[in-house]
Amino acid sequence: MESRKIQKVGAATLTISLPKEWVTQRNLKKGDQVFIVEEGDSLRILPGPAMEERKRKWETYVIDADLADEPGLLERIIVGNYVLGRQKIIVRSATRLRSEHIEEVRRTSKKLMGLGIIEETSNKITLQCALDPANYPLDALVKRLYNLGATMLEEAVEAMVTGDRRLAEDAIKREDDADMMYWLILRLVLSAQVDEALVELLGMRSRLEIAGYRVIARDLETVADYCETIARNVISLLDMKVEVSPAFAKQLKELSDAVTEIYSKAIGGLLSRDIKQANDAIRLQEAIVKREHDLLRMMLKDYDDTKVIIPLRTIINGIIEMSEYGNSIAVIAFNRYLEKPTNLSRPAPPG
Repeated sequence: MESRKIQKVGAATLTISLPKEWVTQRNLKKGDQVFIVEEGDSLRILPGPAMEERKRKWETYVIDADLADEPGLLERIIVGNYVLGRQKIIVRSATRLRSEHIEEVRRTSKKLMGLGIIEETSNKITLQCALDPANYPLDALVKRLYNLGATMLEEAVEAMVTGDRRLAEDAIKREDDADMMYWLILRLVLSAQVDEALVELLGMRSRLEIAGYRVIARDLETVADYCETIARNVISLLDMKVEVSPAFAKQLKELSDAVTEIYSKAIGGLLSRDIKQANDAIRLQEAIVKREHDLLRMMLKDYDDTKVIIPLRTIINGIIEMSEYGNSIAVIAFNRYLEKPTNLSRPAPPG
């Protein structure tokens, strides 16, 4: 935080100077236009491009439902507008909205945090987002998305070990919540790219962290996708009444627990900026390959039916993929730790 003294210019004009670093970061020069926005007791200074982007966010966007003539297309367009930070979206038809379009709009609005239908007629549905970014610090959202994936994996593996189909079904249901968290994080970080004030508001130390959060959110959402696939394959095995030997179940549970530990340490290192936890995650991930090979050998020894082997291999592969995404998050945790000098890594003294 910097302070500036108010200077008097002429008979009545009061001025303050802009910080050189702030001006340099935004490539501003003499004659460029900036905008002063009053927000309660505060004034915000926005460069021209940032102000234009803010105006665009508050513009109403119209989606022509008649052109969205393929399954899922309308949903993806609504999600894309939401992610780009747009506040008001109108889905409109030249005649009457088709029933499948109405259902698609309603289903999609329930998947996107803060987005709701505020008006509906026979040929038009108006959606509006009423999110206050101050209520959604990124670390809390990342932790929530992590917990969803970890819980889904635990439920899916437990369902296979115990034969309780309901646990796998519960895991599948959580995937919609994971998607909701992912789209929300993406909306917030993309908004922070064009609105400097959101960087601090969302709990980031600098704009450098924006790219990292995008990758982390993508990795965590992909992990949830793998967990859903694992749960669906567990249900397939249960439907086939496959007998899982105690030895195989034990090794599968141990593999799952090892991957969960990697995943946990990676997120712990990220959120607490603890480089040792991040290092532990990377080190543990290197030992996963042997566990995978041991489990695959046991699988091929116990089962010879391809209808059983394929879902089992998919389950094992999904768990292994989770460990690799944990490793990716741990590497980002390392980078985040090293962004600022510490006792462990600092600039060499002059000379």
